[in-house]
Amino acid sequence: MKRQGRHRRRSLFFRRAAILLTGAAIVIAAGWGGMQALRLAEPVLSSLPQPLSALSFAQGSSLTPAAADSETVQQLRELAGEEPRLQEIVDNSGEYPEELLRMLVKNMDMLDFVLGYPEHRGETDEDAVVETGTGGVPLLLQYDPRWGYGRYGDSILAVNGCGPTCLSMVAAALTGDGTATPYRIAQYADSHGYYAVGAGTSWSLMTEGCASFGLCGEELPLSEFGMQRALEEGRLIICSMGPGDFTTSGHFIVLTGYGDGGFSVHDPNSRERSAQTWDYERLAPQIRNLWAFSAA
Repeated sequence: MKRQGRHRRRSLFFRRAAILLTGAAIVIAAGWGGMQALRLAEPVLSSLPQPLSALSFAQGSSLTPAAADSETVQQLRELAGEEPRLQEIVDNSGEYPEELLRMLVKNMDMLDFVLGYPEHRGETDEDAVVETGTGGVPLLLQYDPRWGYGRYGDSILAVNGCGPTCLSMVAAALTGDGTATPYRIAQYADSHGYYAVGAGTSWSLMTEGCASFGLCGEELPLSEFGMQRALEEGRLIICSMGPGDFTTSGHFIVLTGYGDGGFSVHDPNSRERSAQTWDYERLAPQIRNLWAFSAA
């Protein structure tokens, strides 16, 4: 009887031990599976773009803050004698990207936009549309507050969004699609490899990416006759410009027509230059490449 009792107790002990071990194994497996799931999820989460308002100014990028003793801020300090609102920027220069202030020095039409930067950076108007149906090409500015504060690549659209803004003008005029805003096109370019940090918008956006917005774009030889003919056929031309009248580095503009005075231009960074006509001899040395567009 004693042996049977001891045998029962021993069997009960082993059964309980087995149950405990099985339970522990389940818990460990679940924990390991959870850790694996977290590890698999981490790259996906970390790859999501962070909102611009959460970004810190990165040294060497176009979002580098302006230094109080920089030449640009000194220029604004001198201009503040004529435009008192500039003093707000001078007194808080570290709140503004250096590149944005350099643009302001050359284009005072940007003043309201720049003053709003600290409060609105990263913001866009999700309901914004481009006006269409007017029979012409809308002049869109990359520093329009509806999209200019929005992120594009390593900066904001107001600074480096001339390419998407030009394509938006062309899409609105040729397809009537008012939803193809500069910010929407910039988002597309950014997520599909048409933007390179340090280089800007890729030229392939003008021949490949444009198809996603109902456009057919083809490279055009640099020729006054060819450019004039394309415009007379109802096509629009986007030019990539080198240093000169429009930029010190690189820029995109739209050619909207041709007349006795030369080419009419929509410059997404200047109302003043957009109000002028430009002869071929002045434009040609500055053009690095150009594309003619039609509705697909």
